Amino acid sequence: MFRKFINLLTGRKNPPLSEYFKELLIGKLELTRHLPEIDIESPVNAYITLAILLKEKGEFYKSLKILERLKREKLSRDEQKLLYLNLALTYKAAGFLDRAEQALKEGISLFPSEGLFYYELALIYKVSGKLEEAVDLLEKAVELKGEFLDELLHTKLYLADSYIDRGRTDKAFRILRKLDIRVPVPLFYYVMSKLYYAVGEKEKGYRKALQGMKLSPGHVAPFLKVIDEYEGLSVDKLYEIIEETGTLAITGKLLAERLIKENRKEEAFRVLEKLNEKFPNDPEAKELFLRLLWESGKRKQVVDEIEKFLLDLKKRKKEFKCRNCGYETDNFDWICPRCRQWETLEIGGED
Repeated sequence: MFRKFINLLTGRKNPPLSEYFKELLIGKLELTRHLPEIDIESPVNAYITLAILLKEKGEFYKSLKILERLKREKLSRDEQKLLYLNLALTYKAAGFLDRAEQALKEGISLFPSEGLFYYELALIYKVSGKLEEAVDLLEKAVELKGEFLDELLHTKLYLADSYIDRGRTDKAFRILRKLDIRVPVPLFYYVMSKLYYAVGEKEKGYRKALQGMKLSPGHVAPFLKVIDEYEGLSVDKLYEIIEETGTLAITGKLLAERLIKENRKEEAFRVLEKLNEKFPNDPEAKELFLRLLWESGKRKQVVDEIEKFLLDLKKRKKEFKCRNCGYETDNFDWICPRCRQWETLEIGGED
């Protein structure tokens, strides 16, 4: 009866369990959308599927109860892989990183040639700040499955960045020298810029930052932070950056703020006027623009601008948006917190 019910749900031949397992481990799948394709020809896989859906709903206790109980059953190797994986992912989603780590280590001991376990364990170590261990695990994962090469590259860059922060520029240099960068990666230019600045080569650091900003205008914020930290963002420097990279909301706002601080209000007004035309829904640029209008006595224009802005307020976006999954946030990171894709968070207003 159970088998007939499952066949009724699917209505077609299911793909191999290994394909579903591969997609699931990357941790980027909306499982309910793919439910009809899940191979649940056995009761064990049906229970695992139920546990997955409970996890997606946030009912971690129920999900873990099912998965822990399945550990006592006689399972095939594919079922064991799927079980230990989902057990680890559910523990991780529930915040029990130590238990997730243990489940993945058990998975590695049972299936030492399965790169996906190394990959997931590396992600946990990365969250815990164990970047050296994460790199070692990812190198093993890449050796078994080349698809994790991008994660390895970015984690090595994160590690190099952490070495720079700790004053170990020698170690950072050794990592960067061995990297095989086949396509332009903004994070690489960010770390290189930071490294050059840290060893006193300001011009090289600045040039690398400019290269990174030109390569990816949506990632300007971290590059500006590096330049500001090591040599400051003066009015002249901001004009120079804008000349090199074009006018962006973030650089225009910084320039206007610096001009206002130096009491160069007419110049700031011209900058903000252009900025307001190009980015009419940017709240910070709008605020600066309205403030200068008010101070210059153009009260009627202020009222008109506010009314127009309020009409567009519902369309306001968070500052950064993931171009892969649409996640929005005010905090920049090199990796999207939702879909875990690298370098997909971009300034929302720059779309």
